[in-house]
Amino acid sequence: MSEIDLLLDEENELSFQLSVEGTQPGTAKCRLTIDNSDIGLLFEADKVKNDEVTFTLPPLKHVLKEGTYDMRLEVIVDDKFFTPLTLTGNFEKRISVVAETIVRKPKRVEAKVTSASLVKSTPKKKQVVKESATPKKVKNLKKRNRNISDDEIMNLISALASKNKGE
Repeated sequence: MSEIDLLLDEENELSFQLSVEGTQPGTAKCRLTIDNSDIGLLFEADKVKNDEVTFTLPPLKHVLKEGTYDMRLEVIVDDKFFTPLTLTGNFEKRISVVAETIVRKPKRVEAKVTSASLVKSTPKKKQVVKESATPKKVKNLKKRNRNISDDEIMNLISALASKNKGE
């Protein structure tokens, strides 16, 4: 019994030399069987021409598993059945390499975020507000100078507060 290597995921073409002899050679019908303990497949010959038999096996990756299977060439002439050839088929998948990208989201790190800002201050001309300033004078002061320093605001507040206490 000879061994032959075949691919499961591709089409395979097999050709056999066949000679039918006798007093009245009839028309030969040929088929190829593939068997194991789980499954049996039967393929009819594509052509029988000039003492040559050709079989085309389709991709069998969805039917067979990788492994070895018993194969037989069967010939039927008129009402007679012959098995002139038996062999072992070693079915394998073609080697393939597949690469895929894996996208991982970064883990979120819970951190306390603190912020700071730098305020640039320029020295300004200080205007002194007297405690006896009236709201009208404060209003005029605002009209004249729109940029009032923190110290000036505090002086205005304390002047207003002391005036309200006196009333």
